Amino acid sequence: MKENIPVKFFQFNELTLEIHPEVYDPAEDSFLLINAISIKKSDAVLEIGAGCGLIALECARIGSNVVCTDINPYSVELTKRNYMRNKNLIKGNFEVRKGDLFKPIRKNEVFDVIIFNPPYLPTNKNEMVGGLGWFDIATNGGVNGIKITSRFIKQLSKHLNKNGRAYFIFSSQSNHKTLETIIKNNNFNYKVIMKSRFEEETIFVYCLTKK
Repeated sequence: MKENIPVKFFQFNELTLEIHPEVYDPAEDSFLLINAISIKKSDAVLEIGAGCGLIALECARIGSNVVCTDINPYSVELTKRNYMRNKNLIKGNFEVRKGDLFKPIRKNEVFDVIIFNPPYLPTNKNEMVGGLGWFDIATNGGVNGIKITSRFIKQLSKHLNKNGRAYFIFSSQSNHKTLETIIKNNNFNYKVIMKSRFEEETIFVYCLTKK
């Protein structure tokens, strides 16, 4: 993907990360999620929807063994570049795979921690940005805001260790009761472990564990 786009960077802790206009930039939700998650060295970590690789690389910098995925080919290539740029800081294993949700994950592959910052905003056709469409994929949560989150929860159990933890972002603009019904119907316990208000919206970090 050779492009004549000015290269832009930002710093997070010790990491230097390139960003790209076709990839969701780290924002308040990203930083809230990264502050909420609890990981240990040698944890097997999966991040779905890696974006520029911020959270996945920070986990690997701490020492976790990380697999990260994204459906966006620009994201996959960007995360690979950011890994190479920060390779000297990375203490754990690190792998990037392309695909939708859990499709790139092998049948018997399980993780101690699974992380997802899903498209969580209720979105109709008039709110689409357009262009190549990758930004819309990163932000479009469907009419009710939980279209992608629901798919994530329904596929989560077979890839989460018995004592594992799954973290994801949810918005006050979407329906909590519907979300929590989906969580219970898929046999998970849940806690809201962190939240923050941004303008007209409150962002929540949910943590799921198996019953």
